[in-house]
Amino acid sequence: MKKGYPVQIGKKTWKELECVRNRGNSYFFHDWLDLILNSLLSITDNLQEIGISMDIQKASQGKFNDRYMEIVKNYSEGKIGERAIDHFQRAFKFLMEETLESGKDVLGEIYQAQITYGEHGQFFTPEHITDFMSKMIGKDTKKSIEKVQETMMDPCCGSGRFILSMAKDDPDCYFIGQDIDERCCKMAVINMFMRDLTGEIRLGNSLANKIDKLWILKKGGFIWEDDRPREIKKEDQKKKIEIQQTLW
Repeated sequence: MKKGYPVQIGKKTWKELECVRNRGNSYFFHDWLDLILNSLLSITDNLQEIGISMDIQKASQGKFNDRYMEIVKNYSEGKIGERAIDHFQRAFKFLMEETLESGKDVLGEIYQAQITYGEHGQFFTPEHITDFMSKMIGKDTKKSIEKVQETMMDPCCGSGRFILSMAKDDPDCYFIGQDIDERCCKMAVINMFMRDLTGEIRLGNSLANKIDKLWILKKGGFIWEDDRPREIKKEDQKKKIEIQQTLW
């Protein structure tokens, strides 16, 4: 097994994930991301039922819940409290806590330090650099005065660090991120969710103007997934992808 470098932030999160890794499942990190994302998608997907009955159990239905439970089956053996799924649950709890406390990209740090070890040259831009660059770009003063929502796009977003840095100064911006790596896209979605940002993350090749999958986020903890492949026409490159969603 490859040995990464010490995790600098997110130590509690990684301690729980390491317990799962040590049991020999090489896909544990991707599965953990899927567990988090599908649980959040399931709640949004079932909001109508929850709103009518005020019963959170109504969220336990639909395709996203089915995906979630399919993954849970692979991590449920053992004594309650010591199962791999229990470590996953605690890891998500600590992830939210350590992200809030540090204001840093905890997911991206763990991913580089202990998951990929920089495979294929996949090192994310250091956060002090993304913070500096977002300060250089700054807000569009005219749009701020006119109360027009700005749009910011990162065509190779990784775990979303440029988005997170820009959000520190303009949290009401409409953020768009795209990456060819699905794990990176899912980290970016989760990072945006934890900071209550609005926008979309696209899976696909930015250079080819192709989107294979799309996640849409809205303030208040809403997430939708659209897995219809599409191409972005030249005249539409600066436009938001509008998808009608009916909540109630």
